[in-house]
Amino acid sequence: MANFMIGRKRDSLRYILVLAVLTALLASILVLHIAFGRTSFSVAEIAKALLNLSEDAGTRHIVWNLRLPRVLVGMAAGAMLGLAGAILQVVMRNPLVEPGLIGVSAGAVLSIVLAMQWWPGTGLTNGGLSWVAMAGGMAAVVIIYLLNGSRGNSGARLALTGIVATSIIQSATSLLLLRNQEGLTSILLWNFGSLNGRVWTHWNYIWPWGLALFGLAMLLVRHASLLRLGDETAASLGVAVNRIKLLLLLVAAALTAAAVSAVGAIGFIGLIGPHIARRLVGSQPLRLFPASALLSAVLLTVADWAGQSITLTFVLPGMEHHLSSLPVGAVTTLLGAPFFLYLLRRPGVGK
Repeated sequence: MANFMIGRKRDSLRYILVLAVLTALLASILVLHIAFGRTSFSVAEIAKALLNLSEDAGTRHIVWNLRLPRVLVGMAAGAMLGLAGAILQVVMRNPLVEPGLIGVSAGAVLSIVLAMQWWPGTGLTNGGLSWVAMAGGMAAVVIIYLLNGSRGNSGARLALTGIVATSIIQSATSLLLLRNQEGLTSILLWNFGSLNGRVWTHWNYIWPWGLALFGLAMLLVRHASLLRLGDETAASLGVAVNRIKLLLLLVAAALTAAAVSAVGAIGFIGLIGPHIARRLVGSQPLRLFPASALLSAVLLTVADWAGQSITLTFVLPGMEHHLSSLPVGAVTTLLGAPFFLYLLRRPGVGK
């Protein structure tokens, strides 16, 4: 008994230490992300700009209106995708599951393509497109769950249905893009995922969703812990298995849809973050959910920072010689695909 208590205390201290390190790392990356770019600033200059003590209007504009909202939106989106991935991996009991598999990202992008092609003259703002993406993403996951029918309780079946539905939705999006290439570059950035041009409007949209859905996920964390024991065991302990799974799935879908509607379809963050977090703090949802959110926020912010150092030249119609940094979604895909293959080669993973 004494050894058990010592072990629990050690695990708790380890968990607190991991959260503290991740929080400090996230704060450091925030400062570095703001400091370095095409124009670099010292920490003192950043502090003066944030406190409105800087006499340089250009510095205040770059720090306050360009870099700070971009990095905050990236952190929020990363945390939301990481939390969504952790929830899905618990519900489906499969460490290879990530938010893109449930069709939310594909549905959000398809709804944006439809909106931009059906109502090109309405002048939808970024905020309007975000709501369109949110509606499309949530509609996609509801349809996928309904297609699963009475067997919606099966994680493996749900994942398979999601993969098939995602492929169909992506094919429909590709056909629409081939028919009408107006605004193709903007749509491609949504499809890849990008933090370019993220401003305070996007931050004001995304943080209430993130805060509310994180709170809801933590309210359901005890039920999520019981689901890990198996459906029959959880049911014997008084858990309404189907209802809790649907609630957790909807929370994960809402987290993903809100993130995608603000930054586009960024892949693999919801796979890498929870997997590494599980190695650090264990698989108990009470610890896994916050750690996955923090770690994924760190990963997405670092990926965006790396992407900004790579410049691309567009050769799309109407965009010849247009320069842009590498979209953060492309960076996460370049990192995530080898990571996914590594997981596949590990014995027992996904079984």
